[in-house]
Amino acid sequence: MLAVASMILVYLAGLTQLGEAEAEPVQSVPALTGDLDAQLADLRDAAPVQADDPEAALAAALDDPELATALIEAEPDPDDGALAAALATLASASGDLDPVEVGAFFDELGAERTAWLSVLYPETIAHLPGAPFEARVDANKVVIEAAVEESTTFDGPGRPWTEGTERPMRAELGQLLDSDREFISLDPYNNSGGGSWIEVLGDLRTASQITVMVPGGSAEMSSDNFNLYYNRAKSFADAADGELAVVVWAGASWPSGWIEESWASWSQVAAERLASFTHDLRAQTGDVPITLAGHSYGGAVIGLAETYDLVADRVLHIASAGMGYDVYQPEALTEPCRPRYSITAPGDPISYVQGMPYVPLLGHGADPDDFPGTLNLATGSLPDGPDAVDDYGVSLAEQGIAGKDVEGVHSHSEVFYPESDAWNNILAVMLGDEPELADSQPDPIAGC
Repeated sequence: MLAVASMILVYLAGLTQLGEAEAEPVQSVPALTGDLDAQLADLRDAAPVQADDPEAALAAALDDPELATALIEAEPDPDDGALAAALATLASASGDLDPVEVGAFFDELGAERTAWLSVLYPETIAHLPGAPFEARVDANKVVIEAAVEESTTFDGPGRPWTEGTERPMRAELGQLLDSDREFISLDPYNNSGGGSWIEVLGDLRTASQITVMVPGGSAEMSSDNFNLYYNRAKSFADAADGELAVVVWAGASWPSGWIEESWASWSQVAAERLASFTHDLRAQTGDVPITLAGHSYGGAVIGLAETYDLVADRVLHIASAGMGYDVYQPEALTEPCRPRYSITAPGDPISYVQGMPYVPLLGHGADPDDFPGTLNLATGSLPDGPDAVDDYGVSLAEQGIAGKDVEGVHSHSEVFYPESDAWNNILAVMLGDEPELADSQPDPIAGC
């Protein structure tokens, strides 16, 4: 009975997530009116931080957790002028806006005014699709500062044994203080407090190639995956010597554990948001080629995202759970002829869920390795050099696995070990180069 009840609860949770994915009509982005400098001056005068420029204001907020908290709590008041009213409209839309139109709003506002708003109203700017990435990075620095402070002061019931002691900070947030990690979205309280994020590795302004990497299950800040996917993305960005920027996209609620990960509902919500993000990315970075890569459950997300209007020059499934819920034929995709790659090592346990037959709300569609038009990449072997490490930085030689074939249970992660054949092939796709293909390939798509 307990198992049945648990399955029912998970199913209901899946229905809830599915409801979130039902799109409402996109709201109109407000127009800017009046004397913007005068309106901004009034907002600055009323703010809890006083400084001559936005850089100084940001530095003050990052040096004073209480000030950062006050700024996070600030909300634009529609009665404080047209600019504040426009910001209030953007904030209340909850992402139900065209990010390209939002970007045009901030283009008209100008870089310096936008920089001010990222400090005066960081909670509004930090998670706003379409807001300039530079402003969102700054706003999320304030979010982190305030969230760390809140994690140490959160009120709880008094206990005799807790008097005179301080609550420890959230470790995953504390490590970010004074770090050089850049987030264009960071919500410490999503995923039932586990947190969600979108992080940039490399320089989006100068990179000649961009990859959006969608993590597998348990993509929460409180999980080891928060740092693990940072390591993986950084290994690719560092190897490309500035040519590649990688965006780790975990900007939605995420399943955790094999029961939740078997349901499609989380991917249905995430896929729509991901598709919208790609338009935001293209608008802010120009015509730089974009690779959309998904690992494990993230593969199901990118596959389903391809059923929406999506911006991507190529798609890469990495040990992917599937082509996306109810995606079994190329006709289900908006662009069936888009270049598409897949890499799954022999013996990877993900193969047990790839290509499951259709069941309402269960499974993740066709097996990417067998999907028409897909190019399968060779997995090869791990590096055998003395400095070879895994994706945690631990020596392969010390683990006794240097040079072994990428196969078996651990291959689900081994495809990310730097300088392995699989890793080199993944990097080649990200850079638009020619990867080494596997011996067996699906049939091509007629007409592509």
